[in-house]
Amino acid sequence: MTIRKHIGAGLAVIGATAMLAAGCGSTIDAADLEGKLTEQLSADAGVDPADVSVACPDDEAAEKGNEFQCDLTAPNGDVVTVNVTITNDDGGFEAEVPEQQT
Repeated sequence: MTIRKHIGAGLAVIGATAMLAAGCGSTIDAADLEGKLTEQLSADAGVDPADVSVACPDDEAAEKGNEFQCDLTAPNGDVVTVNVTITNDDGGFEAEVPEQQT
């Protein structure tokens, strides 16, 4: 079973906190967020995190309401969009994998 099928069928929203980037403290640490998404989404899909990669944009503001997308690459090579919403100014986030992706 691909991660896309499993995530689409069984995952709605995950939430956690990502580290803020060093320096000004107003952006999300993309590498930290990617790691958290990889671990959580892999566990939900029942696949090895080493077989999944997530790429998020750099310099996203750690401001409540900020929305952006990350790309998850499943073990079979399928790319799945992950919608991320910042839920507070401290790096809290929710991530959603839409059920229907083309």
